[in-house]
Formats: sequence, structure tokens, C-alpha cells
Amino acid sequence: MLYAQDLTVGQRFAFGSYPMEEAEIIEFATRYDPLYIHIDREAAAKGPFGGLIASGLHTMAVYQRLIAEAMWWKVAGIAGKRFEIDLQRPVRPGMVLTGHAEIEDIVMRPERNDALMFLRAVITDGTKTVLSLRLESLIHARPA
Repeated sequence: MLYAQDLTVGQRFAFGSYPMEEAEIIEFATRYDPLYIHIDREAAAKGPFGGLIASGLHTMAVYQRLIAEAMWWKVAGIAGKRFEIDLQRPVRPGMVLTGHAEIEDIVMRPERNDALMFLRAVITDGTKTVLSLRLESLIHARPA
């Protein structure tokens, strides 16, 4: 397990990849974000994005999966505190998402035996950014 003292500013965690399949996009949106641009291929083709796109919530869920596998399974996290999210372009069926997270800052809080960690992460389709975000989270310091 990696604690606050084991991490450094500039440290990167590379994400694996996640294929965005049309059936999953429709299934997710049907349950959580049932707008026509996410669930109806024909109506979406006539809409502002010219076709079916994933819900931003779905894209965030994929980000969470990728960062959990790349980082949170290894880092002694406590909880996320704040997100700043920028959905930069639509995610379409057939895209394969990947990316990375990088530590921007770590502020030790010895009185609490934890730290605030500030991350910047990006999700791309392999060439272009589809999502960028900044995360402030609490992580454990090494136990005494």
C-alpha cells in the first residue's frame, strides 16, 4: 500500500483502456440519463452531436474504473473531496478510452495523520482529450 509519504509531486499513474460499446452506452443511459442523444440512435443522428454519444456520467464512471485500477487499488485513499470536471468532447460508440492521472500537490496534515492530495487526470480516445479533471482527495499517512 502506498501512503502519502510514498508519493511525489509529478508522479503519474497510467490508465489501462476501456472500449465504449454502443450497447453499454444505451444501457447506462437508459438507467441513469435517458436523453435521446444517449439512447436513441436515429433521433441522436438528427441531434446536435450527429449521432449517439455516451452520457457524461458514464464517461465519469469509466474514469473512476480506470483510476481505481491504476491508482486507488495501490494508494491508501480515504475519500474524494472535490472534483473540477471538463467534458471536452463527446464519447462515441467504438472509442477506446485511456489516460493518466498525475499528482500536482500533496499537503501533509500530521495532526490528522493524513494528507490532501491534488490530482490532474485526463481521459483520451487515444489522440484527443475527452475529459479532464482535477481531484482533491484525502489519503492516509503511514501508520505510526
